[in-house]
Amino acid sequence: MRFVLVTIFLFFTVSATYDMIIGDTVHRKMVFHQRVKDFAIPFKKRIKTLTYTDPEQRIIKGIAAIDNDFSHASANVTEGGVGCSHVTVRMKSQRHHPLNFEVEIYV
Repeated sequence: MRFVLVTIFLFFTVSATYDMIIGDTVHRKMVFHQRVKDFAIPFKKRIKTLTYTDPEQRIIKGIAAIDNDFSHASANVTEGGVGCSHVTVRMKSQRHHPLNFEVEIYV
């Protein structure tokens, strides 16, 4: 019984956040930071794509996309990412809500 309660608690704790953190962002050098914002449109989801290519061809060690509005917006890597020197991040808002992300890339 105790194991089931702990599992349910962890599921709700993990699923309550919609930030995307991939790889290692601790004690790494941040090489890119950008705020991605878009206003809300009734009955529509807002979708933005951000592409970053490192000019020095360094390998990306970590990517963080933080939802500043604490909404149910989502972010995912569609191309490249950790282990590559380029990344494309796709961000999608919840219907009727604005898009407000902080995207950080670490090498």
